[in-house]
Amino acid sequence: MGGWFGEDIGHVNSQFLINRGFGPYNTGEITSEFCLRANGRCNPDIIRGFVQNSGAMFDRYQEVYNLYEEERKANDSQVFMKGTMVRIPGVEVPDEGQFDMSNMFEYPLCNTQAAYSGAKVSYPIHCGGYKTWPCNAQFYGYQGNNIEFVHKYIVKYTQEHGAEWFFEHTGIVLVQADDGTVTGLIAKNAEGEYVKFTADKGVILCAGDFIGDPKMCWALLNEGMEWAERDGKTAEDWASTTIRAGIGHKMGCWAGGMIEASPRGWMALGGGVSGPWGTCPMLMLNVEGKRFCNEGAISQLGSVSKRQPAGLACYVTDANWSETVAKAPLDHGAPNFGMDDFYDVLKADMDAVEIGNPEGSTVTGANLAERKMMKGTVFAANTLEELADLLGYEGEAKQNFLDSIAHYNELCHSTEGDTDYGKDKEFMIPIEKAPFYGGTGNLGHGGNPSMVTLSGLVTDAEQNVLNTQ
Repeated sequence: MGGWFGEDIGHVNSQFLINRGFGPYNTGEITSEFCLRANGRCNPDIIRGFVQNSGAMFDRYQEVYNLYEEERKANDSQVFMKGTMVRIPGVEVPDEGQFDMSNMFEYPLCNTQAAYSGAKVSYPIHCGGYKTWPCNAQFYGYQGNNIEFVHKYIVKYTQEHGAEWFFEHTGIVLVQADDGTVTGLIAKNAEGEYVKFTADKGVILCAGDFIGDPKMCWALLNEGMEWAERDGKTAEDWASTTIRAGIGHKMGCWAGGMIEASPRGWMALGGGVSGPWGTCPMLMLNVEGKRFCNEGAISQLGSVSKRQPAGLACYVTDANWSETVAKAPLDHGAPNFGMDDFYDVLKADMDAVEIGNPEGSTVTGANLAERKMMKGTVFAANTLEELADLLGYEGEAKQNFLDSIAHYNELCHSTEGDTDYGKDKEFMIPIEKAPFYGGTGNLGHGGNPSMVTLSGLVTDAEQNVLNTQ
């Protein structure tokens, strides 16, 4: 698989989601949210097309899969796997063994990220000027991503209806007519031979991104490149093992297309410090012990954090930590309580955190997938002074730490709310009740494109690739 491809399928208003109690939602409102998060650097008609059609696509996806029930039971009821990564509350998941993968659309093989139902949240969740809805299917399987147990039946269906697949062929260049129209493709097969494909109706580029070409990333992801270069990095430091090396982008440009203008997006997740529950609106302090942002504006945290002094950072909460976590928004990497028992496991781990332990205590993660590798270290103390020591604050930074929390508590109790950064009143929960909890992270000034680049070829609303005319 070469990575976590397809773990999440984001979509809106499928019958699958509606049956789980999520939707239907206003597609115009969701389209607007996409455009807001893109800061207008998108074509709203392309976004609208996705939002309005994604639910029907997903239902068709499941419909095709359901056609093969007998084969699935015969082939996938006892699959040997090793290296399992998923934790399932109340179920012992061995590191290896036989697993039933015959119905990938059922829990626990498929989940939907949601807030804790006990918090009585309503959707969308408003936080930091942004909105989130439960709009995905997460195919965890038992290894963190087992979506191939769906896709093999999709491939089989297309083959039964006349499709021919040519695996292990790498696209080299698009074939064009004299007027520039794209009429086919020249590819290279596994034996190194060139193969020419001539299209009857059209050519569709579904070539992924360019994360696997570090020079391409360095040249095109200008903002990230500048941060990285100032941090002493070079293009070689952005090397990735993935096979997605931008050949679709290159072929499209050679045929007269163009890539979206700078600044170009990439998976620039991260920023601030998150607990074992993932990213949510907890109080965050930098290396100087000072608060520096609206913690609820989660999509801004990466960029904001780069503008802080490099070094230690922390989150701080208290005995009421669950009040924030249970009703947190559903941004990527945020708390995930698609099943309420995820919350129960998290609470049990938090209740077991050892007060005063300088090594901290390990708490099972409750964000993204319930993977065995997703764990966090939480420190606990009976006083904020002791917590500051455990987190590593000394001298002036420790005093700033204490003063920042005292000021934050004043804002929480104020009728005006957060007059510093504007965090929603609902998430302004004072830090006053022992035990006090915290966790550490590190803010840096480097830049790395992570797992995915986002900038594609410029198209019209129907996704026909455009040239400069």
